[in-house]
Amino acid sequence: MRFHHKLSYASLTLFSGWLRSLSEAERDRLGIRLARVAYSLLGLRKKDSLKNISIAFPEKSDGDRQVILKKTYSFFAQMFLQFLSIPKSYKLIDIDVEGQELLNRSLAKGKGIILATGHFGKWEIMSAWLGYSGYPCVAVALRQKNRGADIFFREFRENTGMRMIFRKSSLKHMHRVLKENKILILGSDQDAKKRGVFVNFFNTPSSTPKGVARFHLQTGSDMFFITCHVKQNGIYKIHIQPIVPEGESTVESITQAYTTLLEEKVREFPEQYFWFHRRWKTKPPIVL
Repeated sequence: MRFHHKLSYASLTLFSGWLRSLSEAERDRLGIRLARVAYSLLGLRKKDSLKNISIAFPEKSDGDRQVILKKTYSFFAQMFLQFLSIPKSYKLIDIDVEGQELLNRSLAKGKGIILATGHFGKWEIMSAWLGYSGYPCVAVALRQKNRGADIFFREFRENTGMRMIFRKSSLKHMHRVLKENKILILGSDQDAKKRGVFVNFFNTPSSTPKGVARFHLQTGSDMFFITCHVKQNGIYKIHIQPIVPEGESTVESITQAYTTLLEEKVREFPEQYFWFHRRWKTKPPIVL
């Protein structure tokens, strides 16, 4: 491993240890300060984010969109620090779970489960809950370019009981997860370029990964959509919902079904969506 990769690993390890020494209030204040710096001084992805929010909410004023974006910066800065403070931070929160019985009944069938999710809410807390609850989960993730950071985040997540594989892993590996009656977790809301299927997300054609639909159609494994958001009273809500396509089950109808579920969540809690990704980068082909 190269020196700067080793340095990244060591720095993240030290930073995580220091964060766990802070109180919850101190950590939250740090998150707010980091968010202000990112928004006001660095302007990280601000232009792309505001464009995304304007596509999703054309009826809102520029001022309202700015408010959403500022809250988004704060939400994810605090989430990142909270994630790096696990397990201490996890023990401080109250979690309400809706739909857990769906997982239990489905695992009893012995065919594995496909869990679709998105970059919404407290997905790291959601993953930690699945791991700490003893569910046999394997999440498909994007490998970090920095090997030190990649190893750190993989080890950190796997300490909760979660297991990680990477997007470029063989499909046989992912099929094996389902054959072993485990839970395959797929983040399915980012731009999938020309490989994706176009479905409507906020009334806009959106290139979306096909993985959830393809695995279901090939294996017959049950599929659910899972999110974790923070309610106004501070309670964390994990919501597990069945993915029910309209009409015949096809790649497009299945993908549209869980994309619609995600949109419903984002409309209710827009500041908890990861607007920084260029979600509508890929345009649908022009039909002559």
